[in-house]
Amino acid sequence: MSSNSNKPRLSIFFSNANFIKSFRGHFVKNFEVSWSPLPFTSPPDRQTSLFSIISFPFRLVYKKMKTLFYSNGADIIFVEFADETLSLVSNWRKSKMIVTRLHRYELFSLPKATWSAIDLVIVVNNWMAQNLEIAVPSLKGKIVCIPNFVDINYWQQSPNKVQSNVLSIVGNIDKRKGHDKAIIAFSKVLKQKKDLTLNIIGHNPDKNFFDSLKYLVKKLEIENNVKFLGYSPDLKKDFQESDIILSFSEHESTHLTLFEGLSCGAWPLSRNWEGVEEFLPNGNIFTDNSDFVKKVISFYSGTESELQIKVDNLAKSVLPKFTDPDPRKTMSDLIAKTYNNL
Repeated sequence: MSSNSNKPRLSIFFSNANFIKSFRGHFVKNFEVSWSPLPFTSPPDRQTSLFSIISFPFRLVYKKMKTLFYSNGADIIFVEFADETLSLVSNWRKSKMIVTRLHRYELFSLPKATWSAIDLVIVVNNWMAQNLEIAVPSLKGKIVCIPNFVDINYWQQSPNKVQSNVLSIVGNIDKRKGHDKAIIAFSKVLKQKKDLTLNIIGHNPDKNFFDSLKYLVKKLEIENNVKFLGYSPDLKKDFQESDIILSFSEHESTHLTLFEGLSCGAWPLSRNWEGVEEFLPNGNIFTDNSDFVKKVISFYSGTESELQIKVDNLAKSVLPKFTDPDPRKTMSDLIAKTYNNL
């Protein structure tokens, strides 16, 4: 069933629109688009409040009702993040074309979906594609890698870029992101270069972990060199004022802050999580604290103009992976082509 505009109806399901919202302009060229926000209903755990535990069954029912409602009249259902929503639509709407996109965590806890009902799976790096096919062999031929999008027209260097001696790590403060490891590694850098600052930017949903980080900083006696900035109202400015942008995560799909930071003139350094070599050369990937210290000190060994050239050259070689061809157009065209071929 299609609309009077002769475009297929595409209903996009999401609990977090951060990664998909920039695709909207390209989707409307091929589809009649319906944006379908759904509540995030992760199962309760030990840190969940009593109210959330009691209300969970009702919130789950509400989500199922909204899912059923939003899928009515759609020709194509797109599930952003392959979570329990994918299970619902794959069991209920097998006559529809179903598309989903995996970002990271879903690969480690795949939903109990009817995978045979899913027509197209989009992942954002090739490592995920290979491991997803191993986990769900029936998806062979349906998995396509399309990288995330980086808006280089927004994430731009300051025309007055100067060396700041600031390293930044950006994102929600939780154990997977490795802030504790970043602090320890940074303390070792300070033994060789004492004039550096580490900015820790982001929400702290896990209070116990956040408190442990503050205690660690105090224990290492580096309180003057580590700043907990919390949520940033102007992340572009923070990137522009950083020399180095860090990833100490256990695993990621892309870790876009590395490349948003690079677009703003910061040098990316990442832990060697699975798949990072698809995006960064070896010179920007560290294996342990010693390697991290070596790479930071090496970066600062050049003159300011040499560092600028170094960052610019890396940006020219890396950023096109997220812009050329435009992932937004590629995804929209792929979904349209798959629908027309069904």
